[in-house]
Amino acid sequence: MALTIGLSFQFSACDKDDDSTTPPKNNDALSSYVLAGEQSTSSADVKLYFGEDAFVGYNHVAVRLTESGTDNMIENATVSFLPMMDMGTMMHSAPFSNPTFDVDMDAYMGSSTFIMPSGTMGSWTFSVLVEVNGGSMDTATFTIEVEAKQEAKLYNFKSALNDDTYFVALKEPMAPEVGLNDFEVMVYKRETMMSFPPATDLKIEIEPEMPSMGHGSPNNENPTHVGDGLYSGKVNFTMTGYWKVNMKIMDAQDSVIKADGFFDITFQ
Repeated sequence: MALTIGLSFQFSACDKDDDSTTPPKNNDALSSYVLAGEQSTSSADVKLYFGEDAFVGYNHVAVRLTESGTDNMIENATVSFLPMMDMGTMMHSAPFSNPTFDVDMDAYMGSSTFIMPSGTMGSWTFSVLVEVNGGSMDTATFTIEVEAKQEAKLYNFKSALNDDTYFVALKEPMAPEVGLNDFEVMVYKRETMMSFPPATDLKIEIEPEMPSMGHGSPNNENPTHVGDGLYSGKVNFTMTGYWKVNMKIMDAQDSVIKADGFFDITFQ
């Protein structure tokens, strides 16, 4: 039943007028990615990659499709994702974006924001649904381990105004440095246990502080919505060490729905 519901999510495709297959390039653009698994379906060989070992938060996801038993890449398929956690008595999905083919990466590129780790509470699977040349839909399902990072890259909260639940995932900076850094977060609203649409009408204010030194920093830029739940701004780190980036989140009417959100960011 969960898979049937998942199929109702929007598929993404990349149609091309040229040949459907191309040979792989010598320089692998996914060399820094982690191969999570590979499976063969009736229509293609499927390889699933994550930007790093899967973790609670925003994950870059890549899929390589090749003709069965060859290295010929398939570029014109319809590909969609379905992350699922089985908790025994119930199942739920997670926020994700279906992939499109990226010529530079030689892969279908999308994302998944895992909202809890694997472990005693349940286990994750990640399904890749593939349709090649208008054929039947094939599914490759991978069992994956999702870890919680020492410094959380995601938090959730219930709105101070109602029962709405939101998930906030840190996208950038993932490699912070002294100076002005991109500060990007993805924000989703839980609609059902299977649907987490982007929250597109919020306002966010940030205030970084260095607790051990008792100071903040100037020239920060509050993140604003740029599309599909992505809020982009700037955060200024004036020195290395532990920083706490405080976040106040408001709705479209400027009513505060979360006054004390934050992300811990430590770098040397």
